[in-house]
Amino acid sequence: MSDALHPREQVAQHDDLGFEMQHVGEAIKHDYATDASGGIVPLNRRRGLMSLAALWLTMNCGFGEIFLGYEYHSAGFTLVKALAVSVIGCALYLVYAVPAAYLGSRTGQTHALLSRSIFAGVGSIVVAIALLIEGTGFVGFQAGVTAQIYQGLYGWSNVTLVACIAAAVMIFNNLFGFSGVVAWARYVVTPVIILWIGYLLFKAFFTEPSSVMSAHPKTTAAITTWAAIGAMIGVIAWGDEPDFWRYGKPSFWWSLPGYLFGLIVGDIFFTIGGWMMAELSTGSTYANSVTFVTHYSLFGAFWLAFIVATVSQAAAQDGNYYVAINALQNVFGSIRGWNRLYSCGLAMIGGVFATWALQQGTQAWLYFITFSSAAVPAATTIMLVDHFIVPRLFTISRPLTKVPTWSQSGLINIPAIVALVPSIIIGTFGAGAVPWTSGWYWYLPGPLSWTSAGIVYLIGVAIVAKRADALKWLGFSHLWDGSPLVHTRRSINLGDGDTPPQAAVEAV
Repeated sequence: MSDALHPREQVAQHDDLGFEMQHVGEAIKHDYATDASGGIVPLNRRRGLMSLAALWLTMNCGFGEIFLGYEYHSAGFTLVKALAVSVIGCALYLVYAVPAAYLGSRTGQTHALLSRSIFAGVGSIVVAIALLIEGTGFVGFQAGVTAQIYQGLYGWSNVTLVACIAAAVMIFNNLFGFSGVVAWARYVVTPVIILWIGYLLFKAFFTEPSSVMSAHPKTTAAITTWAAIGAMIGVIAWGDEPDFWRYGKPSFWWSLPGYLFGLIVGDIFFTIGGWMMAELSTGSTYANSVTFVTHYSLFGAFWLAFIVATVSQAAAQDGNYYVAINALQNVFGSIRGWNRLYSCGLAMIGGVFATWALQQGTQAWLYFITFSSAAVPAATTIMLVDHFIVPRLFTISRPLTKVPTWSQSGLINIPAIVALVPSIIIGTFGAGAVPWTSGWYWYLPGPLSWTSAGIVYLIGVAIVAKRADALKWLGFSHLWDGSPLVHTRRSINLGDGDTPPQAAVEAV
């Protein structure tokens, strides 16, 4: 696969705060998330690897990963085994994540806008709903975690009220679009997180006896190795990776160092740190871990714990809200007079409602997580297959250099929608999310659901490819009716202007 689709000198890679402040206005207005704005991040608005690596770190670190380390410890995993399953989970995720990032950077489009071209109109609504459920559901989940952290630190008893307030307040960075999100990640969260986890691990490994590292914990909550790997994948898989990496350089391997930085420092280090805290606290539950971690790694300063927890949780919510807002922008952004701030308001209302719902003592949070971890990455897999594999096998290439309006989009990509069905079944039933299947676990239901989506989609395309009306069945946009581009394979450059030329971008 060629990486030379765009001459190097044409791709700007901005890594400074001044650039973010200069262009914050356009981020507030549309953030390139609507067809009215063009929907494609121009090459001269791309960010550098340092900014995106910092963003990915802040979306994959904190008390959530410490909790995963506690779970591994409760399962009786040694430190070596906890490290091994973490590394394997991250490696499996990268097989999916690097191509997903390339799809975003190559097209410059959000996950939701890509779905309008690939899944067509009806399919795009389905994907947008899945994205909205994922975004607001995780807002509610993280807001609940935030409230529990504050309860552990200060004894605040009204968890539901605190969680709802946290959910509402943490929309703030997203009011400023991607500029607000990436600036918070790069200049505020990353330094705090690196200092925190660096000190915690240094103290644990260099001041504690070797018997701690070689301990064999007693199993108090059994979990299989497969389920442990799947848990790591579930924590780190967003599904809408194109939303963030569309701001990067359109080169296949360019995102890999950024991913590795975020996964190693964020997921692996914090998970190992959680295991160490569980071993050192000798029987302390995660509910009491906030106080223990505060004394151990934050000098017992509860004000400092408040800062660290709030900063890191706000960063996680940035990603969750960004998912929901971009989904809403896809659906409503074409309405005359619509403002991105309206989408922010709707996302906040949805986030607060989800927070309230998840505090009612139900298992709703489990259905949010299992559904989104199956449906959204599966949709991305279908997009990858459509863009990179279908042109090779069937010489049918879907141009992605212009976002169609709703009136220009096709009706529905039937093979794509059909391919989502088995992926959701595997991702929910196979993970034991449905009550009467709670004892089931089909090895790695996440990656299996994504793989099934790609295979079923290829079968569906093969069935309809020879039909005279194949493009209708595949939901091709009316923008390309009669165009020879959809039946040819050619690589192009996006050009050096503010917007790419209107020509087909397809697999090489």
